[in-house]
Amino acid sequence: MKSILDELKASFANTRQDILSLQEYVDGLESTPEFHATIAERLLKAIGEPRIFDTSKDERMGRIFLNKTIKVYDSFKDFYGIEDVIERIVNFLTYASQGLEERKQILYLLGPVGGGKSSLAEYIKILAEKEPIYVLATDKEISPIFESPLGLFYSPEYRDRLPIPSRKVPSFCSPWAAKRLHEFGGDINKFKVIKLYPSRLSQICVAKTEPGDENNQDISSLVGKIDVRKLERFPQHDVDAYGFSGALNRTTQGVMEFVEMFKAPIKMLHPLLTATQEGNYVGTENIGAIPFQGLILSHSNIAEFSLFRNNKNNEAFLDRMCVIKVPYCLRATEEEKIYEKLIKNSDLRNATCAPKTLRMLAEFAVLSRLAPPDGQSSVYSKMEVYDGKSIKDIDLKAKSILEYKESAPQDEGMDGVSTRFAFKILSDTFNFDPKEIAADPVHLMTVVENHIERSDLPESRRKELTVLLKDQLGHKYAEFIGHEIQRAYLESYKDYGQNIFDKYVDYADAWIEDQDYKDPDTGQLVNRAALDAELSKIEKIAEIGNPKDFRNEVVKFVLRYRSANKGKNPSWDSYKKMADVIEKRMFSSIQDLLPVISFGTKKDSQTESKHVEFVKRMVARGYTENQVRRLIDWYSRVTFAA
Repeated sequence: MKSILDELKASFANTRQDILSLQEYVDGLESTPEFHATIAERLLKAIGEPRIFDTSKDERMGRIFLNKTIKVYDSFKDFYGIEDVIERIVNFLTYASQGLEERKQILYLLGPVGGGKSSLAEYIKILAEKEPIYVLATDKEISPIFESPLGLFYSPEYRDRLPIPSRKVPSFCSPWAAKRLHEFGGDINKFKVIKLYPSRLSQICVAKTEPGDENNQDISSLVGKIDVRKLERFPQHDVDAYGFSGALNRTTQGVMEFVEMFKAPIKMLHPLLTATQEGNYVGTENIGAIPFQGLILSHSNIAEFSLFRNNKNNEAFLDRMCVIKVPYCLRATEEEKIYEKLIKNSDLRNATCAPKTLRMLAEFAVLSRLAPPDGQSSVYSKMEVYDGKSIKDIDLKAKSILEYKESAPQDEGMDGVSTRFAFKILSDTFNFDPKEIAADPVHLMTVVENHIERSDLPESRRKELTVLLKDQLGHKYAEFIGHEIQRAYLESYKDYGQNIFDKYVDYADAWIEDQDYKDPDTGQLVNRAALDAELSKIEKIAEIGNPKDFRNEVVKFVLRYRSANKGKNPSWDSYKKMADVIEKRMFSSIQDLLPVISFGTKKDSQTESKHVEFVKRMVARGYTENQVRRLIDWYSRVTFAA
């Protein structure tokens, strides 16, 4: 196996600078598309072809995407829940590569804080490094703006003779190339062409610029300025005295990221207009116009964009932007995957994270971002539907995902708890217990509540988030941990549970067929009324609303299972709805379990032995012993309080 050093060596060798003559370059234009590929074309190639995914074949995704066929880009596999955003970015690049208006526009990502804009922008720059560019050079130097050799053929009489679309040829060459051509006496063959790979590290066709203020930033950070060290050898208006160090200079064929663009003074933005619309811009000295064929990528928060948009003087600039909204993730399952990725890339990856911890935080974040639904449907049901769950049998007032989205405001997902805020919550939760680095929902709820209290949110918003946490998620978690405790406890009672299950199925089957049931052990006949009474004893404890439908549903499940398994009955816990009913039948209150599950002195060795086994089963389910003690104490308090 290659060592990491060998792989780095090989990787560096793959990015070496290949040198071609200008004639070789021109001859290869028709047969080698990468010779003249635009930044949009190179990014599309780096992204790769999409997988066509028929969501109707996936139950959950079919509900989310209404059984449509969608495109899935594997290169964006680490971005969760923003399929629409990725599709819009790819569409922008596709249209730009086709020579449409998008090639002259700024790609602008608009979204709330901590919503993933910066991560998307950074990833686009990473993609830009994957495909090579071809840069004009001489025997002694490379073009300081990494320009395309095609600029030498800007004159219409030559441009139209090239075997490529004329839009790919710059409107003219750079002042540097013009001077070199003059020095060569017009001998264009003295130019070379160098194959380079864009690099964030070296700022070759990938660069970032950030806003300053009126006092410490001018357009030279974009368009360059005179290099005073060269004034001893060249006059001020000479191109060789100019320092092409601006972000636009470095990204002539690449990607320029302008962070928080609208925080910059307005004079900073003017060069961007001509660079995108006219394909050139002017420097700070009279050296001539400088060509530009790159992509300008920017992003900012909603507040800055709204302030800029509301100023009528900025209409021309806004018209030259393609705004793509990047909302927060609104699907709890994908939000949970974002947290899992964070933990995986940290030292917490080996720490114990109790079941439902990340899920609870994901649900809290998503609930805070959703607009309350119209009518009597709850926001929790809306979240479940957005997540691709079918809950019609749980909440009769729940709507379809289409109905929820049609009634939702346009800016849904542009406000709420940020992913960055959730990351801070996770950090505090894992480090909350001084005895161990671990996370569980009880500590999570405490940490979230503390953060809400310390926040500078309006009082009404703090109350709203607290209600979401305690009334919605706290109640749901109490149900979950109750089932966890019961299942861990009931593993010692499998035979008992199976007997209840088998008896229920036999009784329900006879009741449905309107027949008396003959007990195989006693030979006693049980009439239909008695069968109904026995079945009702189990169903009432579990609060089954429609016993007839429930009985039919269970019997049909069992008959299908028997047919596929040579007449064998399924396990009592294989059908979740029935398993829940049996658990409630076996233990209808926490008091039934306390003698075994609670920590403390036991009345006898048998109870102590059962307690030890119970704790072991809980640990096997993903808890630490400290967490088991804490969760049982919390659940007991919540249950008794209720």
